[in-house]
Amino acid sequence: MCGIAGATAKNDQALVASALNQLSHRGPDGQGIWCDPDHRCAIGCVRLATTDVSLDGAQPVTSADGRFVLVFNGYIAGHRRALAALKKTGVSVGSHSDAELVLHLLPHAIAVDGDVAGALAQLSGQYALALWDRDQAVLYLARDPLGIKPLYVMKRPDGHVAFASEPSALSAFGPLHRDETVRAHYFAHLFVPSPATGSVDVGLLPPGRVLRWQNGQVTHDQIIHPAKRTASTHNLPRTQTDLTAKLHGAVWQSVADAMDADCLVATLISGGLDSAGIAAMACSVARERGQMPPTGFVMGFNDPAMDETLAAQRLARHLGQEIHVVSAPEKPHEIFEELQKALHCIDGPFANPSVVLMRSLSRVVGRHAKVCLSGDGGDELFGGYPRYQGARLFDQYWRFVPVSVRRMIARMVGRNGPRNMARFLEGGQGDARRAFEVWNNRCAVPELKAGLVKDTQDVDRTGGLAALMMAFDRDVTLPGNQLMMSDRMGMAFGVEYRLPLLGHDVVRAAAGIETKQHLRRGGKDIWRAVVAPYLPKEHINRPKIGFNPPTSDWLAKVCRHVWGDAETICTALFDGFDVPKDRRAVYWQRAISGRAPDVALTLWALMVWQMWSNDGSLSASRYWHSNHSHHQARASSPQLRDRRYRFKAVSAVGAS
Repeated sequence: MCGIAGATAKNDQALVASALNQLSHRGPDGQGIWCDPDHRCAIGCVRLATTDVSLDGAQPVTSADGRFVLVFNGYIAGHRRALAALKKTGVSVGSHSDAELVLHLLPHAIAVDGDVAGALAQLSGQYALALWDRDQAVLYLARDPLGIKPLYVMKRPDGHVAFASEPSALSAFGPLHRDETVRAHYFAHLFVPSPATGSVDVGLLPPGRVLRWQNGQVTHDQIIHPAKRTASTHNLPRTQTDLTAKLHGAVWQSVADAMDADCLVATLISGGLDSAGIAAMACSVARERGQMPPTGFVMGFNDPAMDETLAAQRLARHLGQEIHVVSAPEKPHEIFEELQKALHCIDGPFANPSVVLMRSLSRVVGRHAKVCLSGDGGDELFGGYPRYQGARLFDQYWRFVPVSVRRMIARMVGRNGPRNMARFLEGGQGDARRAFEVWNNRCAVPELKAGLVKDTQDVDRTGGLAALMMAFDRDVTLPGNQLMMSDRMGMAFGVEYRLPLLGHDVVRAAAGIETKQHLRRGGKDIWRAVVAPYLPKEHINRPKIGFNPPTSDWLAKVCRHVWGDAETICTALFDGFDVPKDRRAVYWQRAISGRAPDVALTLWALMVWQMWSNDGSLSASRYWHSNHSHHQARASSPQLRDRRYRFKAVSAVGAS
């Protein structure tokens, strides 16, 4: 695991070195740069040593004939087995790292048929890589099909390209300029979907994409998504028992592969099914190997309604795990400072407030382990989100009700009914496309004019509304939201999060199960059967809480900390948006009431947007001066009337 950077223009070695320095938090264990003798390319990495921690595992790595040079960020499941198989065929292997395996596979594919995407489709794992072919002067860039590891690309005016694991590192090659055209998509999704980034100069390579650069020309190939590989119908399991057994085998192997590291491995643990199930299997794998169970980490809250500490501690005792409880920030200045540092890591507008929790958690994990297993992906693969049940209801019953009747019912419920019911009825007034767009749009303030991305990803649009929503979340929301958060917050503290539920065999097995089977008994029916032998019965049946902070409370704390009174808050939050003054106050009161979590989340997104857009640079992390003694004076000042706010710099990434 590491951070990678490179460029194709002549004499770029110094710029690549500068980019790597900005990525140093991703790789505290070493740094290396390779420069083409003809000065056509320079690539490098900063290394977090998790497999083959010796100097043999250092990067960049060069093929035996000197033709190919590789930098690799990630991990390949079962890479030791694959390398052992290569050795048996007489192939000389220089190390037992993941990069070593990739360096053997890709040149072979290029020599045979040039199908780099096809070769990568045979691998399961999480990765971003760059391969330079010296003979042909070709640069290949690739990202795993699930979008777990990031790779950013800058197309330069002279036709050359630069790349890096984080967009801020690309500022070494030229200034970065904000792209405010992403606003509508940001408010709909609460993140900026790829390939957009919030910078007009930088694009995020979409999941599963292979970019080929040669002589200023760029072409793309697509790695086959594991969920798109459908087996013959007669080979698919039919019974609940068969489905459970197939999924269990895939998850078990994925967990075992993820624990294959030359360093300490930890797990996240919670009161839910995903991280708890992974932690339980990890403990079982460790016992089989004669090892101590990995240490667990859980986020603790003062609010009993949100706290999963007791459930996690009971589970840890059941598993024989040591557990660390990480306290969530509570004070306004703590939340605010953590948010600012987290956004600095993201390098763009990102509205999931859980990023604060993930940063706090990763800081503590990084003190104990370099590798940590997480349950990310479980809700998307196994149908864990409540809106999927609404989509299932639409598929089975609601769409057959005449549209006129649906609209009449929607008007009757209106704003006086429960928000969830009103939203369901609003989306269900027309066809499945309308329902999809309403239910996936996270924006609760119509004046912000949010809109979903169109045709950004190759999302499977067959199988009904529930299947479409699950596929969209898996292929668009998951990489843009949770996986982005895990990568940036983990790597800020030298932590590699490995995600066994996103092993390709697991994804393939989950995709082979009908959506209605996933959604039985409130969702995750098959997954619940898989983890049942490992978890206490009371843990299996616990209601879902999720890894979420009290957004309404945090919003009120941060805004009051920064701006003070409600009038100043509303002025600052809605600056630049055409929202009537009386509606601003209504939205604010609804957001902090605790009774409208969707409104609170939208205003949190608005606050983050203002932080980002008022900052002078995407690569700098700053925040508004919060001296409350100045609030009254500022309320009547020219600075306020001009909507200008003072900033104060915060410490660099990785600081406590």
